[in-house]
Amino acid sequence: MTRSKAEISDWTPEWSAAELAEIKRGAALLKQRLSAMRQLREQLGLSQDELATALGISQSAVSKMEARSEPKLSILRKMIESKGGLLKIIAAFPDGETEIAI
Repeated sequence: MTRSKAEISDWTPEWSAAELAEIKRGAALLKQRLSAMRQLREQLGLSQDELATALGISQSAVSKMEARSEPKLSILRKMIESKGGLLKIIAAFPDGETEIAI
């Protein structure tokens, strides 16, 4: 049986409530992780072009980095240092904290 284009384009999967909830949780987590570098750039008041200049790369490279799920610490450090800041990483344990040099 051949289906028409309309039938195919109107098709939607049938998801259970649990599956839909899992999809929504995953999408929210992905959105949060994908936007971490962009959020930092915006908090620093930098455009993609300005950040590209500060890092010595192209604007399209900045866009690609923002789309990564795990931003590189070296890039985050350069972003922060470009605005006169210092990146610190703190490991928190039940009995105290320790700063990790990077």
